[in-house]
Amino acid sequence: MNNWTISALKDVFYNWSSLDAAQGASLLEFMNRHFPPAVFQEHLNKRKAAIKNTQTSKNLLEGAVQSFPDVLNHRSIRSSFDSLNGFGIVFTAGGEGERLRLSLLKKGVSADNLRDFTKATYPLKNFFRDFGALQINLAMVRWICGKTGLDIPVIVTTGPQNSITYRVIPKILKEHQNFGLKNLRIISQDERLHFTAEEQAAFQIIDGSPFPITQPDETGGPLMKLKQKPDANTPSALEWLSSLGCDKILTVQGTAIYEPAMPSLMAAAAKEHDCVGIGIPRLSFDVSDPFGTFVTIEKDGRTATRIIEQEIRNDVTRSITDKNSGAFLPSNTGIYAIDCGLLQNNNLPDYATPPKEVLPDLPRSPKIGYAATDILPLAKRPLILTVEPGMYAVIKTAEDLETLSETGVRFGLREIVREAV
Repeated sequence: MNNWTISALKDVFYNWSSLDAAQGASLLEFMNRHFPPAVFQEHLNKRKAAIKNTQTSKNLLEGAVQSFPDVLNHRSIRSSFDSLNGFGIVFTAGGEGERLRLSLLKKGVSADNLRDFTKATYPLKNFFRDFGALQINLAMVRWICGKTGLDIPVIVTTGPQNSITYRVIPKILKEHQNFGLKNLRIISQDERLHFTAEEQAAFQIIDGSPFPITQPDETGGPLMKLKQKPDANTPSALEWLSSLGCDKILTVQGTAIYEPAMPSLMAAAAKEHDCVGIGIPRLSFDVSDPFGTFVTIEKDGRTATRIIEQEIRNDVTRSITDKNSGAFLPSNTGIYAIDCGLLQNNNLPDYATPPKEVLPDLPRSPKIGYAATDILPLAKRPLILTVEPGMYAVIKTAEDLETLSETGVRFGLREIVREAV
């Protein structure tokens, strides 16, 4: 079957009977344009694989030997901005920032002022031209380029097509002439159909018309998108980086700000390693600690450093300490330095989140995508670079905005931004 029919769609959509004839015809036309049967089945197969992978991961520690990973403290590194030679930087900025938006509304910010809202570009107080975290980061890279003479390639990832970030971020970059960066590329994330626990698609009504519910390809989606060619005549992002002399990338959150030394520290640490995860040392390790955990696991004759989540780790995990510092296993920050070849030659496994609410009347079901954390076990020479928590700050809710502004001022980023632009 190359195209959907009404009778076929009735069997694969949750609550189809609530649609009238015109709405059914509208959804039929949309599905045939965007998610024909072959694509639908591909997404469903990925969901099945993700559920299976998730079930397997729950047994990860059974019969396994856990140990402290290879760790290097950032204070042990001598680096300069020249360390960034041969590196590209990926800023992930596709998140819609729903928690931040809701918290801003509660604080009295009007909905009209959030019409073109994205978390990465939301203005920070006391910064030049009402810059947000993404603009500050791009200006910082431009400043580094000016100091070194490097032309550091930059990739900014947005949400899927038709998302707010897909519309707003390219407009901001154009308004500021890409912040003077010679080599900058924008990549939109892929999206996947959302399925119920019974493996049916679901829809939502927007302005009277039904549209299938989708979600971005999770945290690892931007990494996998770097491998894809937009069309037959356009190189993939990894091929583009290679043409510019880059064989490694730094992937960082466009919704955070960083101490200016962070990129060069990451680059210096990654010179002899194919994947570097940035971690925060733990002084204690409680059962309720919510952050992902770096740990080296030996099982079935294979040794790999992984990031394991709260629901998987056990008492042994929480008892492991570094023989030199006495610190407990470091927590994951979501910041990585990656060998391009590691990503080019491997695919991330499909991943399922814990069941989440999508619509109030829809039973909870997991979202499916790729997890960026799954890049680390693929590495042959992994390293965990430990940094201080105060070396970066991340936006989650409105309460974080004041902290982010103060942190940026403390880092000297306000002056750096003015000098760069």
